[in-house]
Parts: sequence; C-alpha cells; structure tokens
Amino acid sequence: MFIPKPLPWMTLALAALCLPGAAEEPQTMAPVVVTADKVLAEYVQNHPQDVKQVGRAEILQRNLPNVEEILKTMPGVDVQPSPGTGTRISIRGSGKTGGVMILLNGRPLNSNMYGNQDLSAIPIDIVESVTVFKPPVPVWLGPGGSDGVINIVTRDTASEKKSQPRSNLKLGGGSYGLMEGSGSHSFSAGGGKLMLTATGNHRDGKRQNSDRTDGSMGAFWNRNGEGGRKYEVNARYFTSEAGSSGPADKLTPDARQRYHKGSVDTRISGMLGDKGTYGLNVYGDTTTLKDRSEAGPVYTLDDRKGGLKSELTLTEPQGTWEARISGLLERDNMEHTLAGEHGRTTAMLGGQYDQRIGNWTATLGLKGIQTTGFGFNPGMTGGIGWGLTEHLFLRGRSGYTVNVPSFEQLYQSSHGSVDQIRGNPDLKEEKIWSHELGFEYRQGKALFFQFSLFRTDTRDLISAVRGADLIYRPMNLEKAMRQGVEISWKESWEAGWQGEANLILQKSENSDTGDNLPYTPKVKAKTTVQYSLKRAKTRLESSLRYEGKRFTSRENLPAQELHGYTCMDLSITQPFRINKKLFDWYLKVNNLFNTSFESHQGYPDDGFRVNTGIQARW
Repeated sequence: MFIPKPLPWMTLALAALCLPGAAEEPQTMAPVVVTADKVLAEYVQNHPQDVKQVGRAEILQRNLPNVEEILKTMPGVDVQPSPGTGTRISIRGSGKTGGVMILLNGRPLNSNMYGNQDLSAIPIDIVESVTVFKPPVPVWLGPGGSDGVINIVTRDTASEKKSQPRSNLKLGGGSYGLMEGSGSHSFSAGGGKLMLTATGNHRDGKRQNSDRTDGSMGAFWNRNGEGGRKYEVNARYFTSEAGSSGPADKLTPDARQRYHKGSVDTRISGMLGDKGTYGLNVYGDTTTLKDRSEAGPVYTLDDRKGGLKSELTLTEPQGTWEARISGLLERDNMEHTLAGEHGRTTAMLGGQYDQRIGNWTATLGLKGIQTTGFGFNPGMTGGIGWGLTEHLFLRGRSGYTVNVPSFEQLYQSSHGSVDQIRGNPDLKEEKIWSHELGFEYRQGKALFFQFSLFRTDTRDLISAVRGADLIYRPMNLEKAMRQGVEISWKESWEAGWQGEANLILQKSENSDTGDNLPYTPKVKAKTTVQYSLKRAKTRLESSLRYEGKRFTSRENLPAQELHGYTCMDLSITQPFRINKKLFDWYLKVNNLFNTSFESHQGYPDDGFRVNTGIQARW
C-alpha cells in the first residue's frame, strides 16, 4: 500500500522541535518549575478563546469521581455513555462527537483511527485540571478539534507540600448492582514522586445485557530537575467487559465486547532562557477489542499507536507578544477481522502569534497536516479580544479545520456491536469553518456572565444513515450549517450559595434535505445550585437540565424522534475527620423524578438511580 511521506519542511521542523528546547504552552517567564496547569491558567486569562477550566480544588470539593463527571459540570458540555466503549461528548449543542479532540498534557488520546476514548481510563487521582476549548480552537493544540478540545492536565505531585494527603481510598455502591472502588498512594522514588493507582467498577444496568465491568491500574511519576526542568512518566492499563444490548427494535442479548488498552506517556518540559518554555511528549498505546456478535462469531480489532508531540513558546518579557510552535508526528497501525490491515501516518506543524497593544489582543495561527491517504490539509484560527473595562472583555474569532475520517467511519466501528454499525471506505474529509462573537463580564470569582453568538459551516459532513437492514452506515452530506447563541452565568454569595446556568438556542440545517442535523436540539439548558453549611461543612448540590427534541436520522423521520425532557440530579457530601484522616461521605441521586427519555434511538435511560459511599484521604 502506498503511504505518502510527510512534507520535507514538516520533517525538518519536527526534528528541530524534538531537541531539548521544545515547547510548553504559554506562561509568564520566571525561575520556577513549568507546569501545564499554570500555563493554561494564563492562556485562559489573556486570550480571546472561549475556555473553561475545572481545577483540583473543585474536583475534591464536589467529589467528582472521574473525568466524565467533571465535564458534566462545565457550561455547554454534555456527556452521554455510548452503547459500548467510549463516550459521546457534545460541546455547545453539537450532536457530533467525532469532532471533539481529547488531550492528556497536550498529547492526543483519541487520534487513533478507531476514534473512541473511554475517559474512565484516566484515574481521577492524577488529574490536576480539565480544560475545555470551545470552537474555533487554537492551532497549537493539534489536528482536528472542529467541535472543541478537552485537555486533561496531570498533577505536579513532586511540588506539592508534604502535608498534602498521600493516600486515597474510595468505596461505594448503588442502584442496578453498582459497585465502585478506587485507591491511590504516592511516595518518594527516583528523586521525585511516584503515585500508584487502581480502580474497579461494576454495574448491571436496567436493560438486558447492558452490564459493564471495568478496572484500571496506573503508575504516575514526576520529578523536578535543575533550571525549572520537569520530567513525567505515566503508565496506564485499562480493561472492560460490557454487554451490547442493541436498540429496542434490534435487540442483541448475547452480543458482548471486551476491551484492553495499555498506554505510556513520557514528557519533559522546562524553561528556554528567559523568554520561552518547551515541552516534548513521547507516547504509545496498544489496544485490543474483541466484539462477539449476536450470531456468535468474534471479531477482533488491534491498534498500535506511537507518536511524539512538541511545543515551543517564546514570550516578550513585557508580555506584549507571544509565539507558539507545535509539531506532531504519529503512526497508527490497525488490524480488524472484517476490514483487514490499515496504517496511517500523521504529521503536523502549527504556529500561532499573539500581539497585545494596550487593552487589545490579536491572535493568528496557521497549521498544516499531512495524513496518509488524504494528503495535505491546512488549518487556521484568528481572533481579536478587547478589554473594554477591568471586568468586561469582548472577542471575535474565526477558524478553519479539516477532519479526516477515522478508521471506524471508513471500515468498522468499535462502539456498539458489529451487529449495529458498518463503515464506508468512500468517505471524504470534512471541511469546517467556525465563527464566534461575544463578550464576558467577570468580577473575580464572585460573578461571571458570558454571551456568545456562534456559527459553523461544514462541507461533506459525516453523518450516519440507517438502512433497511437496520444497520447504521456513515455518509457525507454536501453542506451543513449550525448557528445559535450561548448564554452562561455563574455567581457566588458569602452566605455559602453558588448558582450557575447555561442556555443554548440554535438552528441547524442539512442542505441535502433542509432538515435539522441529527442529535442537534434547538434548545439545551442546565442550571446548578450549590450550598455549603459553614459549621457542618455539608455540601449540597442540585442540577436541572433540559434538552429539546432531536432526530437520529438526517431525514428527521417522526419514528426516529427523541422527545425533549427535563431531568434533575442531587448530591450531598459530608466531610469529617477520624484520627487526622479526612473522610467524605457522599450520596448522589440521578434522574430524581424517574424521567423517561432516550440518549440514542432505542436506548432508554435507566431512570431513577442512587449511589453512596465513603472516600478517605490521609
């Protein structure tokens, strides 16, 4: 099979970037240890991109058990489980999960050709923060990301105070046979800190053959070197076995999936003189998926991925300009029982320049991507931000990106049973223009208000179509449009109350039929209220979410309409101490009023469910 080579200028640039001196995201120059979390915090504050972040303190305070639950707390982000491996993530009302890029310390997790990423594979105990970039996203984040980017940053345990808890143990249980447990312990090793983690979960599910059992083990080590240099090694193993029940009109009570994934990430980062930072990630994944169909045959998918990503940031000492260069070189080899062997090489080089003049910030970024089988594709993003007052910030942004079809879209899906989905090897890449215009008002951490107008135009949008055999197959739509408004609000009061809300009103259109895009509601809304009792330190939280009707097909057939619904969740967390050990007792109730709705056609929600448990830290 002919494999096009990366362009020569890309190869030379990537080689140069891989030398010690290559890149971290922007941060203020100072003789301190470089951490990705500090870097992102400054980027969020100083640039016109629409960025939301949840840090370690909030993760602990709200007792968020995994990355999926963290994302659910963020405005404009929706997370739904897939019928199999992986997770469906919607950012700003988009019904298209495939355009969301997921990063770990800047390296792509879901760039494998099969596309899916089970976020349960990331132990919550190693997570320092989760950041969401809404489209159009900065080019230095990497290829893709037309519908947004999620960057997970790991903890800098080597720099944490000795008084910080070193061990964590969590045990819980609940509805439908739920059993969950996790633990971690950190200690000094190799001149740095080593954290060992383990998790285990089981849930039977309400429907027949919807049970799932998963577990993980991990080792996370980091060390601070001389001159602000930082070293990190992160090794993880994740496994799961789940039933694939199928939709109500095509049940598969005997279909099963078994999934194994091992990953290793290494990273070196630090200061480059007094004007820059650098970072280099070298990583690898090995994945095996066994899919037993309802008829009995077992289909196997094997994936082996290796790559490197490097970043370089130069900053003028006074902070008037910044330049970022990022490069990526990645190889992915796949073998599937039905589709055979396939390989893909991806090379990317991107650069972004930011200029500040008084209260104005202008940014322009360009990137080029060479992909096996799809040739060279460009990308860009540009924007202007204006600090009108100390609290009011205006911004406008535009971006262009290309999504190359994944292996599962071209050949065979890995989420859901082989009985339900097939691929289409004739797919074209998607070409997406994204625009945003809005403002935000802040008063420290007490008040936040944001208003944004957005629009996305896509050529050759990839969308699934269900045939007469009740099997979904992807196909390209000639043109598609989605536009709307997003409003977010968050406020805290001294009495211990905190409230937040997010509203998305949008219109979408498939030019082929004139109908709405699949899984794209006209209205999405969510409100959350938190209250902390000062003396008892009890933390109460309630959320109410609404989603309008959606269609699962491009034809918007009445038989494939998902009705709108309103759903409420509650949680209570009570911290206490025993012998200097910190404990949290938690109680969570999902779908309090047992609302009946479907997240996918033929896949009803389990309804009312509850879980409770204890978490200890010492």
